[in-house]
Amino acid sequence: MKKIITIVLLLAVTFTFAQVTLSPDYDYKVSEPYKVVDARSKEYFSNGKSVLSLKVKPKKNQILLQKYDVQNMKEIGKKYYNDLPKNFVYEGLVEAQGKYYFFYSSWTGRKTKHERLFVREIDFKSGTFKGEAKKIIDHDGKLAEFFDTNSGMSFFGGYGNIGLVPKFDFLVSDDGSKILIQYRKKPTVRKDTKSWDIIAVNVYDMDLNKIWSKTYTMPYTERRMNFIDNLIDNDGNTFMLTKIFHDDSNKDKKKRKDKKANYHIELFELNNTTDKIKTSKINLDDNFINGISMYQSTNKEILCAGFYNKGKILSNSDGLFTYKINQNGELTDKKYYEIPLEILNQYERKKVKKKNKKKNKKGKAEAYSLELKNVIYHDDNSLTLIGEKDYIESHTYFTKNGTRTTISYHYDDILISKISADGALTWMKKIPKRQIGRKGKGGMSYSYFNANGNHYLIYLDNVKNIELPFDKKPAIHSDGKGGYLTAVKIDDQTGAIEKGSILDFKRIKRKIKAYQFNTDRIVKIKENEFFVEVYKKKKEDVFLKIEMKKIIQ
Repeated sequence: MKKIITIVLLLAVTFTFAQVTLSPDYDYKVSEPYKVVDARSKEYFSNGKSVLSLKVKPKKNQILLQKYDVQNMKEIGKKYYNDLPKNFVYEGLVEAQGKYYFFYSSWTGRKTKHERLFVREIDFKSGTFKGEAKKIIDHDGKLAEFFDTNSGMSFFGGYGNIGLVPKFDFLVSDDGSKILIQYRKKPTVRKDTKSWDIIAVNVYDMDLNKIWSKTYTMPYTERRMNFIDNLIDNDGNTFMLTKIFHDDSNKDKKKRKDKKANYHIELFELNNTTDKIKTSKINLDDNFINGISMYQSTNKEILCAGFYNKGKILSNSDGLFTYKINQNGELTDKKYYEIPLEILNQYERKKVKKKNKKKNKKGKAEAYSLELKNVIYHDDNSLTLIGEKDYIESHTYFTKNGTRTTISYHYDDILISKISADGALTWMKKIPKRQIGRKGKGGMSYSYFNANGNHYLIYLDNVKNIELPFDKKPAIHSDGKGGYLTAVKIDDQTGAIEKGSILDFKRIKRKIKAYQFNTDRIVKIKENEFFVEVYKKKKEDVFLKIEMKKIIQ
């Protein structure tokens, strides 16, 4: 009797999952399989008809350029390069107005002690490098990682060889006409309370002709200053956002009873007209900043945006803020947008809602661990801001041999907000999501597309969340355990939301499962199409071409 009941239950479960229907608003095709390429770093870019991938294999001192035909759904070319130095470090891939540059560095050794930066341009059409490598920077002496170990912030995007780390930071202006390459010299004094960072700033045009270059000594010691964000504008001026501590504690707040933060935010402006750093203090009245980023606006102003809180728990968010920096370096148009209790309580348990209600009476109801991920400018000068709950938890437990600590990575709810040209909050929406992994970001978080008056958020999710009521907590999606590729479409004018399942990663095609999905490997092909490469096992990859059918009008 027990066996019969078990079989019935299994059939019921199978039948339940078989009823999951994919959204008719999306369609996808699967390419023919091709040999897998194991690489430490993979980058993808498209010209609308085909996709080109740069794959870095540092263990073999090898670079691969791989091309895909997205019309005929097949791999069409591979070109391996084995002529890199044995100690090369992949520094980054830069795209500027249709030009693609692969950067790597190489250390000359203990005797000569030179850190050099090389570049190779990529010919998209042929899927090969154009000519030989070109040396563009040769620094006499060691360089430090362009990274502030106290803040945990890093600005480089590549992967280095085993035991080596990238040293150079790359940024491209909003119009693609300027490229910033900067690096940090190795401090001569080890103690960070008595050492000042020295940063070299180099600005190039899109053809990598140098426009200007200067070296700056930072106005505060390493211990008192943490980098937050930087930017290069269309005129080649560079900006740095920094957190300045008021003492050598290097802590945001010394004691809970303190009513003021133990730091302030400053903006550094660096340009070709002066050797001095122009500084501006950022003030958010009585609010605490828990995250801030810079963006180039359409009228040459700099937009600063992020989340603020009241200071009780510094990682929490009471709301969004925006302000502008005009061409005279003045702060203007400061705006605050509080997250309503109604939004905070969506997709939460009754216990959480009850706590939020009590806190709200005292003005203390806040979201936790929100990070601003995207700011989108529209032709009518309105803005869309997208934040995501992004945090790490440590778990310590007892074993026979003592204690053991593990780390889990979390990418949860998305908050998307629309701000009109006159600064009014048009709408604010919360997208429920619970993603948990053990190996860093992996296949978690989301990719963003803006197409035909709609915002699209693409991510892997538990299928149970497709039609989740406001009073239910999202089901967990575990990274690496399959999942449904989900699309959330948000109407730009109204904020109306439509969710749909695009495909099941456990069955993308008959007898084919998809593995090793990564949101960073999604690339937009056309207005209504995007590409993603996945592993299918048996030492083979395939790529998917996904069409957003409903945006065509």
